Amino acid sequence: MKNIFLLCFMTFISFSCMAKSATEGSSALTWRANGGRFGDDITSYARAKSLSLKYGLPLLCPPFDYSDQLMLHENEALYTPDCLQRFARTKQLLNVPLDVLLNNNNNTLYVCRWRTKIEVAWSDPALLAELKRNIVPRYEIEKVAIPDGVVSVAVHVRNGGTFAADTAYEKERCPLRFVPEEFFIAQVERLAQMFPEENLYVFIFTDDQNPKKMAKRFKNKLNNPRISFDYRKENNSHKTNVLEDFFSMMDFDCLIRPGSQFTRWVHRLGNNKVVIFPQSIKEVAPGKKVIDTIKIKSRANVDEKWKTQLVVIA
Repeated sequence: MKNIFLLCFMTFISFSCMAKSATEGSSALTWRANGGRFGDDITSYARAKSLSLKYGLPLLCPPFDYSDQLMLHENEALYTPDCLQRFARTKQLLNVPLDVLLNNNNNTLYVCRWRTKIEVAWSDPALLAELKRNIVPRYEIEKVAIPDGVVSVAVHVRNGGTFAADTAYEKERCPLRFVPEEFFIAQVERLAQMFPEENLYVFIFTDDQNPKKMAKRFKNKLNNPRISFDYRKENNSHKTNVLEDFFSMMDFDCLIRPGSQFTRWVHRLGNNKVVIFPQSIKEVAPGKKVIDTIKIKSRANVDEKWKTQLVVIA
C-alpha cells in the first residue's frame, strides 16, 4: 500500500509540472519574480508568456501573490521545486539580449529574469488574447459599483502607502510612478472639458491611508458641481483590495494613471475608452522636476485601435 501511494504521489508531481503539453526530453520556460508588487509580477508573467509563445516552449508558472485567484492558476502548468528533477539542466536568461533561439529539445529549463532583455510586442493579438484569458478572476470578486448616466473616471494615485520598498529614494528614482496630486487634478479637469455636457463620477483608487482627505483636496481644487468623488471608506493600504481595484478600474470609461505597472495592465487589458498618463519629466531647477508631456489614448470601443495624442504641458 505504501509503494502504491508513493507511485501515485510521484505521478501527480510529474503531471502537475508538465501537464499542458511538455514531453520527455523537451525544454520549458519559467520566470523569477523581482520582489515587487502585483503589477511587477504580472509583467514578469507576461514577458515569460511572450517568450513561451514565440519559441513554442511550455511555460511553468511559479506562484506569486494573488496568482491562485486568477485563471492562470488553472490554465497554466504550475512550477514547483520538484519540476527541476524533470530537466537535465537549468539555464538562467541573464541581462543580455536574446539573440539565439531557445532550444525546445535539449531538456533545459530556461529561467527568465526581470533584467532579461526581451522585446515584447504588447499589442500582439495572440499574446493579448492569452493574457486576457488568464489574467481574469478565478472567483467572483466585489467590484466598485459605477452609477448610471455618468462618465466614470478611475484615478490611480500611488504614493507608497505602507509599502516598505517605496522609499524617498525610490520616489526620486521613479518620478513617473509617484506622480503628484496636481497632475491628477489637472487631468480630471481636462476630462470635464472633453465631456462638457456630462456629469463625471471620479473614483480615487489609492494606497494612501487617508483617501477621504485626498478626495476633499481634489474637490476643493476643482470646485465643479458636475464632478462627484468617491473612494474606499475603510481598509485602505497597498495590500488591501488589490484584485478588486485592479479589475474595477478596467470597467471605467476613463483612466488617469501614473507610470505604474499595476495600472499599465489595467490599460492593456481593460475596457477604458480614454487613458491619460505622464510621458516624460524634465528638470526645471536643481532637484525640481515637472511632468512636461502627457499621452492621451482614446477609442470608441474595446475592439478599436487606440488613437494617441501627445500633449506638451510644461
